[in-house]
Amino acid sequence: MALPFFYEEFEANGVITLQDSTQHYMLQVLRMREGEEFILTNGKGLKADCTLEQVEKKRCSLNVRHIVRVEKPKRYLHLAISFTKNPARMEWLLEKATELGIEEITPLISARSEKHFLKRERFEKILQSAMLQSQQFYLPLLNEPTRFHSMLSKSSDCKLIAHCLQEEKTHPLQWIQREKSCLILIGPEGDFTSEEVDMALKQGFTSVSLGNTRLRTETAGLLSCAYYQSQQF
Repeated sequence: MALPFFYEEFEANGVITLQDSTQHYMLQVLRMREGEEFILTNGKGLKADCTLEQVEKKRCSLNVRHIVRVEKPKRYLHLAISFTKNPARMEWLLEKATELGIEEITPLISARSEKHFLKRERFEKILQSAMLQSQQFYLPLLNEPTRFHSMLSKSSDCKLIAHCLQEEKTHPLQWIQREKSCLILIGPEGDFTSEEVDMALKQGFTSVSLGNTRLRTETAGLLSCAYYQSQQF
């Protein structure tokens, strides 16, 4: 049985203090008792093996047995995607993309984008929860909303733009190559404009197709994450 897994901000040589919310979940929800073991991560690759001690009604302390750094995955997927007006759909995408091991997410502001802001505190909690659920040690980087033209100068081994424009030649998603860093741009439900696609191609991006059906924005994003993850085996 897997040990309970929690997120806390800590450094390799620093003192670890459990947040009130973490203590509440341990004691009131999981009913953990003195002597039980658990794992902490800071979302930056550190893994702390701990034991619960000095348990009171609403408070507890911990004994850190040892801390190790988990090797970072060789893959690196950066998903730049236009957020929709419905926050629930984007929350779902953030959760599932994290479970699939994405490294970086940028809300993309394109010509037809519907939403230009994000609920950072709520979204960060969703990322943390999904990281713990999937037993990972690296929290995805969630960037501030970024305009389309600013994304074009980002460096990556593989730079892709997914769109549905019939007049542009596209490659299948299999263009993604194993163990290479990849940046993929996913547009809003109104798609990228032809001018935006032309701009991306001139900056070294490759056009890709996500299949023969028209996908919702968050579905396109998740498909990209799932395919990239499948290439790592």
